[in-house]
Amino acid sequence: MLYSKLFGKTKKEVKEYDSISHKLLTQAGFIDQVASGIFEYLPLGKRVLAKIENIIKEEMNAIDAQEVLMPLLHPKNLWEKTDRWNSVDVLFKVKSQWSNEYALAPTHEETVTPLAKKFINSYKDLPLALYHITTKFRDEKRAKSGILRGREFGMKDLYSFHTDKKDLENYYQKVIDAYLKIFKRCGLDDIKITEASGGSFTKKFSHEFNVITPAGEVDLIYCSNCSFAQNEEIAKEKNNCPKCGHKLEKNRAIEIGNIF
Repeated sequence: MLYSKLFGKTKKEVKEYDSISHKLLTQAGFIDQVASGIFEYLPLGKRVLAKIENIIKEEMNAIDAQEVLMPLLHPKNLWEKTDRWNSVDVLFKVKSQWSNEYALAPTHEETVTPLAKKFINSYKDLPLALYHITTKFRDEKRAKSGILRGREFGMKDLYSFHTDKKDLENYYQKVIDAYLKIFKRCGLDDIKITEASGGSFTKKFSHEFNVITPAGEVDLIYCSNCSFAQNEEIAKEKNNCPKCGHKLEKNRAIEIGNIF
């Protein structure tokens, strides 16, 4: 396609935003903001998304995960069954003209579990891993940093089912390795894997994948000499690395993936 015919051309000047990425992506013609935390991806931005999605799909398929597509509109009873209708603070709730209540999906545990239950009949059907790439909705109190923290955004999520804890732990490591391959193929090499709290979506810990950048939203404490890294939310006061004794560093980072 000729540049003269491209929809969404480069702009010489754009207004100031709270993040440099928001400004540059707008100026380069990749995105356009509809409202706070809500964006349209223009042809150039959509091409980038498609390339990233292809990389993700290849690496997910390589660990025997199967792609599905689940709905964005979830009946209220599914979230009541898991006791999360009132406990997830970022849950968008909508009511139809027929008075039925729904959640706009921020995650898909509530639909993937009953789906898997319909098809898992014995241990021979396990392990099973299902993933999809789709839109998510989260009612963020303050959407900021451009597309890094939106109210509507695209995400890949993977759900796995296992015969026992050992099988789960083995697959967990395979997923970590797959994520690292994805990030490397996307040009991100220095990844910090940190242990953090599970937040609204799990009561246990989670592992986050972070990249160091001044534009980040996460305060990260890490060792530049070994693999030790912790999110400051759970990090204890320490000056030296508990693994190698090297002096710890503190910096801002962007969370680019999460497993729990």
